Amino acid sequence: MPHIRLPFASLTLKQTLLLGAIAACAVPLLSVNAAPPTDGLQAVRAMHRGEGGEPYALVRAGSGVDVTGENVSSVQIDGLKRKVQGEFFWFRKNGKEYIVQDPATLERVRQAWAPMEKTGAEMEKQGKEMGRHGDTMGAYGGEMALAAATLNHAKMEAIGKKMEEAGKPMEAIGKQMEALGAKMEAQQKDADRATRGIIDEALSRGVARAAS
Repeated sequence: MPHIRLPFASLTLKQTLLLGAIAACAVPLLSVNAAPPTDGLQAVRAMHRGEGGEPYALVRAGSGVDVTGENVSSVQIDGLKRKVQGEFFWFRKNGKEYIVQDPATLERVRQAWAPMEKTGAEMEKQGKEMGRHGDTMGAYGGEMALAAATLNHAKMEAIGKKMEEAGKPMEAIGKQMEALGAKMEAQQKDADRATRGIIDEALSRGVARAAS
């Protein structure tokens, strides 16, 4: 999957997460054999968005990328990964680009985003639970379609009641996910503010080098 999803840049984090939750539920309704998404947390990481200002990216070992800000492309990050060995922190400041590989600075950036990642893991867990209930709703939907095709109104009414009961846990999970989304938005703001402070310190300490 792409590490940076620019089509979502105009959405708030909360809106993006809720769209993901809706998609997780929609998949089972479309096909009972469809597999639920397993990269939710990675998607959350890729959709970090700053409160304005210039962009930055923490590029971890392997394929993990934490990105915030706008005007960052996956092509740009991939190009940096080909030039820089190991984990690094890239940022743009006053129009100039820098790379940091100082272990202490990298750890501080990781810690700044750790609370949000923890909440993201909980969000992913709730999303999988939502998908499980979606499977049940999808099965009832198939039964309802068959009953409607045969004009079996009594069966339709019975299935409708089952769907109403099955929908209650989904509604509760939806509220929990909405609360988690609001929490993540607040954590994102805190992490973004902390990271921009780390950027200023990295420049003042001379641990940031110009990116060629």
